[in-house]
Amino acid sequence: MNREEKHIESNLSRVRPCILRRLMQLFAVGVSILLVACGGGGGGFSDVRVSGQVLDISTGAPLTSVATVQSSSATANTVVADGSFLVGAPRGETTLLVNPPALIGYPSFTYKFEPLNQNQNDVQTLWVGPQKVTVRGTVRNAANSNPISNALVRFAGQFARTDTTGTFSILNVAYHPTSTAGFLGLVGQAEATGFLLNEFTTNGNLANAGVVTVGDVLLSPVDSSSPPPSPFTIWGIISPGANAPNTIVRLKDNFGTLLRQFTVGSDARYQFWIEPGTYKLEFQNGALTAPTQNVTLTNSTDVVRADATLS
Repeated sequence: MNREEKHIESNLSRVRPCILRRLMQLFAVGVSILLVACGGGGGGFSDVRVSGQVLDISTGAPLTSVATVQSSSATANTVVADGSFLVGAPRGETTLLVNPPALIGYPSFTYKFEPLNQNQNDVQTLWVGPQKVTVRGTVRNAANSNPISNALVRFAGQFARTDTTGTFSILNVAYHPTSTAGFLGLVGQAEATGFLLNEFTTNGNLANAGVVTVGDVLLSPVDSSSPPPSPFTIWGIISPGANAPNTIVRLKDNFGTLLRQFTVGSDARYQFWIEPGTYKLEFQNGALTAPTQNVTLTNSTDVVRADATLS
């Protein structure tokens, strides 16, 4: 081998490993693209990742075997231990299809969302069950009872927006006709621009001809150009604790105008977020009531606790 041939061979010996590494990198990229395109690897990732949990409305627990969660580009299985899933989806995805295991006889559920544009999107809990119902109600301004249009309402993993009359109809909500404890324990949320988010329940109402009516959902307006610091300025605990859930706490001005309303949950706590002023608090849970209380907030930084005992 002459000098020129030795020089070429020396250069090739240095280049070959680089070429090999590059080919391996290209191969790995190609495999990744193929997995994404085919939904391989148990739910491959495309533009965004969507996580959540699938639970059984009849038990409040994960399903006893694997369910599948499908976006428009990939499919993933749930984890039996906790019902969790992680699936890839194109950016802007608005729909997921949940297929419960065939052996339990539940129908498939389609869940719709506002466009999922974050790299990581948590859709929280998606409920499945043997039946589907419509949850219906009206979102109103807590200050004047006027309907609120275009409010976003979420319940059991589904969502809807209110029409011009403030009415919402959330379709395809999981339901079990005899095991209703899980359904009655669900908490929904309503929110609208210029109002504070509020939670609601079914108030003990069950399905009638496939419809569950939750009544009015009241949202408190953000009624000050210089609002007080969040999250609340008036709060309290309702006792006895066994009677606290579903207690209605009303906040009124000195003229008796309703400004805020809060439905107490299992934590026995209520809270309001409002600017300085003088207010009255009223408490009622069916036939049970508590004495009306007067509350004054002097400064925007004041936080007043006003507990109440039902009798």
